[in-house]
Amino acid sequence: MKRLAFLTLLVTFSLFPTGCKMDEIKQGNIPFEGPRTPDNIRQYGNHLLNEPSLYLQQHAHNPLDWYPWGEEALNRAKAEDKPIFLSIGYSSCHWCHVMEHEVFEKDDVALFMNEHFICIKVDREERPDLDSVYMEAVQMMTGRGGWPMSVFLTPDLKPFHGGTYFPHDPFMSLVQQIVEVYTTRRGELDQQGLKVAERIAASSNLLVSGDFDVDNAVIQDVVARAKESFDHQYAGFQQQQKFPTPARWRFLLHEYRQSGDDELGEMIEATLEAMQGGGIYDHVGGGFHRYTVDQDWTVPHFEKMLYDNGQLAGLFLEAGTVFGRDDFLATGTDVLEFLMREMRGDEGGFFASYDADSGGEEGTYYIWDERNISGAVGDTDGPALADILGITPQGNFEHTGKSVLTRRTDLEAIAQSREMAKEEVAILFDRHRLALRKVRDQRTPPGLDRKIVTSWNGLVIASLAQAYSVTGQKEFLEAAEETVDFLLINHRAENGALWRSSSGSRTSGRAILDDYAFLADALLELYQVSGKTTYLKTARELVDHARDEFGRDGGGFHLTAEGTEAPLGRRVENFDSVIPSGNAVMLHNLVRLTAITGETVYLDEAKQQLGSQSDLLRRAGFEMAWSCDAARKVINRYYSVVIAGEPDQMFTALMSRLPANAVCCLVPGAGPDKKLAKLAPALEGKTATGGKTTAYVCEFGTCKAPTSDTRVMLEQIAVESRR
Repeated sequence: MKRLAFLTLLVTFSLFPTGCKMDEIKQGNIPFEGPRTPDNIRQYGNHLLNEPSLYLQQHAHNPLDWYPWGEEALNRAKAEDKPIFLSIGYSSCHWCHVMEHEVFEKDDVALFMNEHFICIKVDREERPDLDSVYMEAVQMMTGRGGWPMSVFLTPDLKPFHGGTYFPHDPFMSLVQQIVEVYTTRRGELDQQGLKVAERIAASSNLLVSGDFDVDNAVIQDVVARAKESFDHQYAGFQQQQKFPTPARWRFLLHEYRQSGDDELGEMIEATLEAMQGGGIYDHVGGGFHRYTVDQDWTVPHFEKMLYDNGQLAGLFLEAGTVFGRDDFLATGTDVLEFLMREMRGDEGGFFASYDADSGGEEGTYYIWDERNISGAVGDTDGPALADILGITPQGNFEHTGKSVLTRRTDLEAIAQSREMAKEEVAILFDRHRLALRKVRDQRTPPGLDRKIVTSWNGLVIASLAQAYSVTGQKEFLEAAEETVDFLLINHRAENGALWRSSSGSRTSGRAILDDYAFLADALLELYQVSGKTTYLKTARELVDHARDEFGRDGGGFHLTAEGTEAPLGRRVENFDSVIPSGNAVMLHNLVRLTAITGETVYLDEAKQQLGSQSDLLRRAGFEMAWSCDAARKVINRYYSVVIAGEPDQMFTALMSRLPANAVCCLVPGAGPDKKLAKLAPALEGKTATGGKTTAYVCEFGTCKAPTSDTRVMLEQIAVESRR
């Protein structure tokens, strides 16, 4: 969760103790008559029965009479004047499953809750807008947040108490107190809900119209704060639990590319080495887990999220090109190969997540001991391979004697202890990786949530396009294009609006700002590597739609579109979380669209938006790293490189570097056709000269002398000293 330490928003509450840590029912074709008893609800299902979300389906036979968020539940709360119990989570959340088993499956809980509350269950991945506003309320009331989120609302949807995971007995004690207060001290409770709502409204109005006055001093202050919080022992940032935070590291990577700051470079390399060598990476199957529960990147929380892997693939690919590290490049492509192999639908969309649990237990799918390894690869190589993978007799996972696999051991020391050649030890893992995967495939696998989320797919598409740029392997480009086709066919309405997600053949939820911003960003990445006009056209349409439907007077973009329900008012998400904020990605899109098209309205708007953020950027700093990255594009030089003619070595030399300070535009040797020229007037007149592929390097309309020399082109864009 994002931290708002620089804001004094914490509210003190006294009505209840602090929360613990982290009518007729539509039953589809199932006939149901009789009383709504826990047994009957368990047998026939509750109001979630026909919902497309896997998370909601997992709760459809709880004895609690759950409703999805919607008019039926909200109207009933008002008509019966009952408080609402709102539970928000997601299918791969371990503690969500724990609370279901300990609390929501119990008859005594169901009897009490069904009588006194209207119970609503929300999938945060389908409704991130509801999750965002009520999570902020929980953080205000308790000083912490997480999932499952448990929040209690008045019938007019104002939050008056909340928490995260509650065991059975504390939960029952709490809800009984709430009913008593709701009955005997209703006025105090309503006043408390009103105060929270007012503070939430205030937190969404942090932007003030102003001139663009962000300079490099602001950027350097953010970098200095990052250096201060760096963990010199284990790499990453100083945290008890280690999260990858890819947007922050990519911001720092771009700073390193510009400045050549050796200290910063060492921080980045050390952190990526810790990630790819630690237990946060699935060395057998590929892909990153969500975070580790320790400081040294060893034992993860085992869920795998599409949004993490989509971003981390791009981070490792770019770092590989910058530092000349083949191991980073291999990690980036390995992540994408995992996603294409295990998290991709037949029609092209990528699925949301893998569960943390396997067969009801967390982590069992991923842990090994030496006996398991030798059983998979044989007794000859097994002991040495177990050493390579960090397996010890005592293990490292919850006193099981088994280990989460790592790859950070000294191969030379293993070779000596096992009396083997170092070269032989070095190839053992690659030799046996598929064998390990086949053995693991026989275990009970974690659940896969096949929900397809628009914005998260955008993150993956962008990294696939970058992988094609770096490797030239067409399977990455083909996967990116197939995913775009899927989204534009299935997630886009005739009026240009997007759907948030789909499960099976059913779409769900109006798209939020992130969906428009991330998909537009992905389309611009694809346009760079393919030169296909349709990608530029669609990206521009999505950005223009977002400007019209999400724009906010005074600066910034709302999280939700005009006309979308917003229980406590439309929010503006300024801060990055595990993904960049939609506002930050929109800034990048606006700058890149001006560079490509020459239409200055986009750059002007980016400056206006940054002007409204200026004061907040100074105070928030690293919490808005990706907005700072966009500001750098405006403060410093940012180029469009138009390559006219066949995309030969000039294109390869440029795009294989994944330049952070330039965008590439491919046009035919004779120049852009009428359709492209109308869409991007800045490309007009750019042709191949003398029968040779020609590059035009321009900075927002001011172009340097055209060249057919690759070296000169790279010099013209002041290609970073570190690639």
